Amino acid sequence: MEIYSSSQNKQRTQKPREVYYSRTKLILGTLIWTVASGLFGILTSRLTNSPGVMLVCGAITLCMVWMLYGCIRGLGRLDKPALIIGRDGLRFDDGLLIEWADMTENTYYSQSYMGIPTLKLIQVKTTLDKPKVKKLRAAALDIDSDEYLELCDAYSQSPNPAMTPARP
Repeated sequence: MEIYSSSQNKQRTQKPREVYYSRTKLILGTLIWTVASGLFGILTSRLTNSPGVMLVCGAITLCMVWMLYGCIRGLGRLDKPALIIGRDGLRFDDGLLIEWADMTENTYYSQSYMGIPTLKLIQVKTTLDKPKVKKLRAAALDIDSDEYLELCDAYSQSPNPAMTPARP
């Protein structure tokens, strides 16, 4: 069943929408993870008397450094789209295209704990052999869940010119 779409919305879905990483979110994440990993690094170095606690703090510090690395790596790819939403489907930054017909589930997860965001993730389940599930961390993307789902609805409902038969 086709959903009604205004002419303005149909024009908007003529070309693919590129979704980039947000420079502001990545810079803020870099600052937060730098301060947090520095503080936990100092705490770890001062706990030489209790090796068990030092090991736990060291593991937490390594996790924070890994998150810092993810933010810095994202800053290096600001000019390349992380996701392209088009009439043919979703194209991820690794070049993988998942067509709308191959998707069984398209979900945007947004979880928080006491108001603090803990997970933002786009998960696409497919009928393909590989990948069965494709995930993309969406915390640093320059798009929110409502806009993402609205775009997916609009593009998946628009007819694909390659798939539309020519009229005689």
